[in-house]
Amino acid sequence: MGMNTLINQSLAFCREWCFGSGCVLCGRPLIAGVEYQCGLCQDCQDELALDLAVDVRCSRCGRPLISEQKHCMTCRQKVAPPQDIALALYPYQGKAKKLLEAYKFKRNLQLGWFLAACLIQSAQHLAIQGYYFDAWVPVPPRSGKLREKGWDQIASLSQYLARLAKQKKATTATTIPAMPIVSCLERLASASQKKLHRNERSINLKGKIRCIRTVPKRVLLFDDVMTTGSTLRSCAEALKAGGAELVGTIALFYD
Repeated sequence: MGMNTLINQSLAFCREWCFGSGCVLCGRPLIAGVEYQCGLCQDCQDELALDLAVDVRCSRCGRPLISEQKHCMTCRQKVAPPQDIALALYPYQGKAKKLLEAYKFKRNLQLGWFLAACLIQSAQHLAIQGYYFDAWVPVPPRSGKLREKGWDQIASLSQYLARLAKQKKATTATTIPAMPIVSCLERLASASQKKLHRNERSINLKGKIRCIRTVPKRVLLFDDVMTTGSTLRSCAEALKAGGAELVGTIALFYD
């Protein structure tokens, strides 16, 4: 176990001992070190466990398929997206919705460990399917967001992802190689996507995402929530235009 892990777990234990915050989702006391680290009890972690090998997903948007084959009915009616493969993990409802709200709006930052682990598990699943990537690429924040909100949840998640990938690399030989986080995209001034109607979202971002540095050949783009998929599509288009040959996308939650 690395020194950083010991420090993080010690700090989490002190927080729990002094303030008794409990599990972010159910309030139960946290016991094991991994519970302290991510702020979730083992029961809640188990309830949110992913089984990507069983759940078949649309290769275009990443949402689970019900009775369709390869593509969902919605994606069949649209032009194929620029990304080559996609995953969308949790429906934005119930306990999963509470998880994201606790991280994104209440700033329970320790949840970043759990969300980062979900991203790494997703990358491992894609590797099993034959999709290998050179780097993670975070979706860029809206212009002015840092000034307004004081933080960017995706940038924070990138830090957890980088740290967790290094830990896993040091403790297991079965994981995928640790990939660097390459923030190569910039979002120009535009309206907030969440304030727009579904039909307005793709128009809002048209030409507003651009590459600002060299793009790796195989990139895995990630975001927290996918509603229409317009943001991921616009980012994937920019990455392909910037020289990426393979683009995968992961949305932690889908609405």
